[in-house]
Amino acid sequence: MDSRSVVPLKDRDRVLYLLSWLAQRCEVPGLPPVQEEPVAYALLVLEKPVMCPMGSLVIGSKLDFDIHSPNCRMAFFGKVLSIVDPKDLKSLRLVKMKQKVGLMDRVDKQDPSLVICKDMFKADSDIQSFTGLKVLHEQSGMEGVLEGSFGQDGRIKVRFKEEIASLKLDAKGNVKGTERISLFFKKFDFEKSDAIIQ
Repeated sequence: MDSRSVVPLKDRDRVLYLLSWLAQRCEVPGLPPVQEEPVAYALLVLEKPVMCPMGSLVIGSKLDFDIHSPNCRMAFFGKVLSIVDPKDLKSLRLVKMKQKVGLMDRVDKQDPSLVICKDMFKADSDIQSFTGLKVLHEQSGMEGVLEGSFGQDGRIKVRFKEEIASLKLDAKGNVKGTERISLFFKKFDFEKSDAIIQ
């Protein structure tokens, strides 16, 4: 369903999305500003079949509200864009924005652009599927690349283009204070693949 007008899903690669707006709402840095909220889509899975021609306006009401209640009884409205089999939703490429957050632990003494980070993954996590993805140092805005795991306790290696000058380190190279890093990625619903995309 489309809350503004009929937009054929085939023209949108059958993708239901609000990515640019949601990413900005999640404060993902480096994105161009979004002027207005984009068109929103909803997947409705009904308990019983309902006769609705394509392109027709559908209004859903909450009839269990008291008629004298000041609350609005209208639950949703929009135009029918596509009919989908609820047992096969792979054709709807629904995307979920995800974020993992960790902390910088220490800087490599031989290579100051390499930082060991912690608390982003558990010890038994499959870090291999995240290798090569971009990681953001929140305080400086610098981007790094996740190179792989470090040890067996869920720590990771992140390589930045250059040394982060704003980091405060002790004599052993341990990071003082709380220096957060973030990893933003997307996952497709209704797909069995564990592929992670940025």
